[in-house]
Amino acid sequence: MDRDTLVRAIDDGPVRVTMDDGSFYDIPDHKSAMVDSAICYVLTRSENGKLQAVWLSLVCMVKVERITTVAA
Repeated sequence: MDRDTLVRAIDDGPVRVTMDDGSFYDIPDHKSAMVDSAICYVLTRSENGKLQAVWLSLVCMVKVERITTVAA
């Protein structure tokens, strides 16, 4: 995945990023992610409901798709 493609997708609305290990992360809007040339820093909710930060390597992203709702 390249930076510009990911930034455009996030700006267009909620997206789901699928990683090469099968895990996925929902990004509701541009306020929940910061993208640089190699890494996407994403704020997500852990199972106990607390916010946590996750570093996602752009090289390991296999798919970004638009979604209608963000997983809780």
